[in-house]
Amino acid sequence: MSLWIGVFVAAVWLLVFTARRRFSHKGAKAAAVVFEICLCLYVSFRVFFPVLPAPAATGPEAVKEDMVYYKHKTAYPAMATEGEEREIPVHVYAPENLQKGVRPLFLFSHGAFGVGASNETLFRELASRGYVVMSLDHPHHTFFSKLSDGKTVFVDRAFLNEVMASQGSEDLEATLADLNRWTDPRIEDIDFVLDEVLDEEAHNAYEEMIDKDDVILSGHSLGGGAVLAVGRERPENVKALVVLEAPFVKDMEGVVGDRYVFTSAAYPRPILHIYSDALWGKTGTIPTYARNEELIQAKDPKFVNDHVKGVGHIGLTDMGRISPFLTNRIDGGLDKRKPEEALREINEMVLDFLDGR
Repeated sequence: MSLWIGVFVAAVWLLVFTARRRFSHKGAKAAAVVFEICLCLYVSFRVFFPVLPAPAATGPEAVKEDMVYYKHKTAYPAMATEGEEREIPVHVYAPENLQKGVRPLFLFSHGAFGVGASNETLFRELASRGYVVMSLDHPHHTFFSKLSDGKTVFVDRAFLNEVMASQGSEDLEATLADLNRWTDPRIEDIDFVLDEVLDEEAHNAYEEMIDKDDVILSGHSLGGGAVLAVGRERPENVKALVVLEAPFVKDMEGVVGDRYVFTSAAYPRPILHIYSDALWGKTGTIPTYARNEELIQAKDPKFVNDHVKGVGHIGLTDMGRISPFLTNRIDGGLDKRKPEEALREINEMVLDFLDGR
């Protein structure tokens, strides 16, 4: 990184020098300036988007990556990808050894504007240890997703504007309505894929590998809220959950004064909840996270709450590998660690939790 910053400074200096220098041959200066502008753009891209390699998986099994697709009629017309149907691209990370019926499933839902590969480091680690990982793209909730016919679906503008406008809102009723509206299409996606995986028919080779009695749900942020809802509604199909900093959206039943009213029903399945510096120690001051604070303070071994220090909310994903600069800007300067260190720590937390089930 520091080397590329040095190269960027040198490239800018060379561009300024060339712009001021006199050339004897007509057109030579213009060509040199164009070349050096291109050089500056290339080097700046390498500085701000270095795409650091993912930490190597440590499990004994070789990992393969693939895409599969599920399509269903949606109850949310604005979220359809064609006609009344919605196609869900699913990123698969699996052991190369396609043993039938013995692999646990790790089903993941990304955050707002995220992508199915958002936590690739974790996915590859789990696959190397025998898990089939299925990570959903939620079309219109990702910046872009590519469908089976090659069509690219970009983020829904209304969704983008709503999420940005809601930041810091103190209107609890409006916030709850927003969260439910954003979460519902994701719950539909997760429910449908889970139904397809658990039915008697195998729709792809990876479904044949899955132990249907060993399903883990996982998600980041808005995706975490969605999987928490599914885990509560269908505990008979879910063994445990791994959540990266998300509120219990569907546990909120209403608003009284300056707080949310949460269901009194106990959560039915074990949860590992991983927090960043963005929320750790602050959940008690944020109405949306009152249920999170309750479980942190309860010290119930069924609900494990871990803290990754030195990262922000987006730093819990692989975005830090793609652009440490941009991730830190979005996280308000909270990302102070090397991304690979934080990602390895998340892997260790998840493996410890899953091994202890």
